[in-house]
Amino acid sequence: MNVAIINTTNKIYTNTDFKNHEFNIINTTLLEVKYCNGCFACWTKTPGLCIQKDDMPEILQTVMNSDLTVYITDVKTQFVSSELKKIFDKSIPLVHPFFDVLHGEIHHKKRYENYPELALVLIEDKKISEPVFDIIENWFTRLSHNMRSNVRFVIKDNSLLGGLNNEISNY
Repeated sequence: MNVAIINTTNKIYTNTDFKNHEFNIINTTLLEVKYCNGCFACWTKTPGLCIQKDDMPEILQTVMNSDLTVYITDVKTQFVSSELKKIFDKSIPLVHPFFDVLHGEIHHKKRYENYPELALVLIEDKKISEPVFDIIENWFTRLSHNMRSNVRFVIKDNSLLGGLNNEISNY
């Protein structure tokens, strides 16, 4: 199983943080990822590629080459971090600008045949209330539909990632 870890927190993770597992780990805070400017050139001028020159193609390639992509984020102001939101905004080249019906709803058409399962780890420095967790989990599920994927799990964890290690061991 090919697992990608997309870490958007300020803590830097390496494979030594994941017992007995070898993952493709990207610590986004060490990369240059520009904010999406909403120009839609990734759909119209350079299909599948953002016109901004940054490190996002490396992230997208890692995601698409995985069977499971796990996103790690801090919870800020009772939602995911702006760093994670930026990564998802810049992931729009993974789908077409055209629409299809999925789960009885309108969503973007697939650009690729296969997409990885998605998972989300919420780093719980402060207690995340159940209503906040539910909002984030629902948002992530909706996002996974747009990314033409399924949610494997959404968990609260601490920065030592014991819960994530358990989830991946059960995968």
